[in-house]
Amino acid sequence: MHHELMAAVALLTSAVAGVAVGISVEGGTSVRAGTVAWVTAAALAFLAASVRVRSSRLKWLGDLREFEAADPLPRDGADRPDHTLRKALRFSLFLLPSVAIGLLGLPSVLLVALALSLDWVAKAAVAVRWERRTGRRLWLGHDPADPNRLSYSPVTPPPSTRTATDAPSG
Repeated sequence: MHHELMAAVALLTSAVAGVAVGISVEGGTSVRAGTVAWVTAAALAFLAASVRVRSSRLKWLGDLREFEAADPLPRDGADRPDHTLRKALRFSLFLLPSVAIGLLGLPSVLLVALALSLDWVAKAAVAVRWERRTGRRLWLGHDPADPNRLSYSPVTPPPSTRTATDAPSG
């Protein structure tokens, strides 16, 4: 679920940029160490809770059911689609509102972006753990008819088939 991790990094980076703009708009007022410690502790607690909930089989909150319901990728030799443009667009769509919120002098509103990015990091962590346990790699958006549907491929390609004389086929 590399798309979750990339989206989380984009959102987290844009939230940090928005906070930096907000602090500079307020005249460079230094942030108190107690506030930073409280936000850090709350973020870590939220991340731990989010990982725990996402790694469950709860119907609307857990992700394991969705991972297990993934379809195998077709074996037609097609690679997964390249979403480079989508990644750049996503980052700019996160960055513009974050900077605008910072310019308005409301950097505390960006705590919502922080929570959302931590939730995406939690989903990525749960997906990586699932991928390692099952030996499958999850992909999103491989099916053009349903871009939110997950697919999977083996982590390593299957071994080539051999004939009875142990010669490579073909």
